Amino acid sequence: MAKPKESELFEQIMRKYIPGRGITEKVTIPDRVTLERYESLEYYKDQVYRCGKCGQCRYTYQNANLARSCPSGELRKFESYYLGGRNLLLWGLNSGKLKWSDALAEILYHCTLCGNCTQQCQLEGIHTYALEWLVAAREKAVEEGFGPMPEQKRYAQSVEDEYNPYIEKHADRLNWLGDKKGKLPEKAEAIYFVGCTSAYRQTKIANSTFDVLSHLGKDFTVMQDEWCCGSPLIWTGQVDIAKKCVEHNIREIEKTGAELVITSCSGCYRMLKEIYKDKFNMDYGFEVVHSPVYVLELFKKGELTLEKPVNKKVTYHDPCHIGRHMGIYEQPRELLESIPGLELVEMPRNRHNAWCCGAGGGVKSSFKEMASFAATERLQEAIDTRAEILSSACPFCYRNLSDAKEENKINIQIMDLMELVNMSMKT
Repeated sequence: MAKPKESELFEQIMRKYIPGRGITEKVTIPDRVTLERYESLEYYKDQVYRCGKCGQCRYTYQNANLARSCPSGELRKFESYYLGGRNLLLWGLNSGKLKWSDALAEILYHCTLCGNCTQQCQLEGIHTYALEWLVAAREKAVEEGFGPMPEQKRYAQSVEDEYNPYIEKHADRLNWLGDKKGKLPEKAEAIYFVGCTSAYRQTKIANSTFDVLSHLGKDFTVMQDEWCCGSPLIWTGQVDIAKKCVEHNIREIEKTGAELVITSCSGCYRMLKEIYKDKFNMDYGFEVVHSPVYVLELFKKGELTLEKPVNKKVTYHDPCHIGRHMGIYEQPRELLESIPGLELVEMPRNRHNAWCCGAGGGVKSSFKEMASFAATERLQEAIDTRAEILSSACPFCYRNLSDAKEENKINIQIMDLMELVNMSMKT
């Protein structure tokens, strides 16, 4: 049977149209599909093809007055660095029109994987699944020998050697505990999973979280042999090393008999809560909760009293890993508003529209200019609210925002939510 001519196809499409206008009533975009997550780049190629390169991924049009959404694109000012451009590059790779190269891989890695672009796109397949193929592209880059970036290889080697990405000694991981180190029980009902950044860099967060849990009188411990959760590895395509961390941490948690794991790092939370189960198919019986959510629940039950006023104006930065990726928006705000004297003011880009701090997806190690650019813009947005404190619930956000603050001599205090809770609960 002969194929219909192009003109005949056009007539078929236009047969039903809005009277007086050359616009069809029937939408020609394919029907909604349900896909699996954590699949290969090839698996998602049909959805990649649906991208219309309209540019909506660049702007937070929902409740944020068309503000900027993509740190990578706004810094580089070239189409390849926005989601639409990256989709076109991946279309080229999938169709064989482009070949892998160092330059192409660098563009794909020049992204925090924050997901703001997908939030803005209203093509359902892209809105729901674009992050899946952006991560799959990095796994493919590693497979083809063009990824990860050199700095990301170095911290992966550090994870293999010392179980953390900071090139620090594993034996020093619990140094932040000081004299409390030898008093930890081997078994407990709950574990505080500290995370590498809190253990080695932002130790104020680790100590504040430990103090809050101790004040609550909960039966908890800290693992003697905690490894990196695997987050810096999984988002740079280094799956094999990440899997070793996943398997080790599950074994160590189960040794303690804990039924609850409490995190202070949003990246650790997402890994333990979602990625361990859904990507690595790990079967475990403990629950995972992020520290602000856990503390808020106890506050509502009357188990925690916040009585010391913190007479400051604060604004809250939504970490991408617990916000757009996991849907935790309101609990941190509710906890802040429970602290006496603390006034919460919002930045224009908040919740699902929040501007990324610029640290994630391996960017802070490999693209320092972009990490600084994104953090500086976020700090300025916070200052414009006239807040005295910029608070968040992620030590990696804390770290990058603090670095940009020092670099630019910006006058605003950066504090983790657990630090504020710790201040208020003390009498």
